[in-house]
Amino acid sequence: MSLDAAAYQRAAAHFGETIVELSDEEWELTTHPGDWTVITTVAWVVVGDAQLSAAAAGQALQSVGEFDAAVLGGNPVAAWRGTAVGAIGALRDIDPAGTIVPHEQGPILLGDLLAQRISENLVRAWDIGQATGRPVELPEDLVDGCLDFWAEHADAVLAGG
Repeated sequence: MSLDAAAYQRAAAHFGETIVELSDEEWELTTHPGDWTVITTVAWVVVGDAQLSAAAAGQALQSVGEFDAAVLGGNPVAAWRGTAVGAIGALRDIDPAGTIVPHEQGPILLGDLLAQRISENLVRAWDIGQATGRPVELPEDLVDGCLDFWAEHADAVLAGG
């Protein structure tokens, strides 16, 4: 399976389906890693997915270290939706597999960032499902595509890159 813009759209939609039904109390449940909550997890996805729009526009990227859940404002679902729609739009007329993006650790392919964001949307949907006790069925073809991507990048992962 190709981890392309259409795959990102599906993964983002899957993440959105996971958060749209959350009750007010569920936003404070603990997720993985153990010091995060559902709200922190959503903020992480929003901050990371915002990089797709920036990268598609040719902006240099920085590693995401510290981030603040305040980026979500008063409506986390709307913040997520706006970021996802922005990323989908930014990817519409670009070839991620052939686009190199400047990054503080060296140039990266936009396609690699896209695959990372697809993975992140799926993993974090799963984390939120685990925190809330709701089953989350991950699309098998997307999971297989992510596993293939990470298998191809095992050396970088093991090296901390």
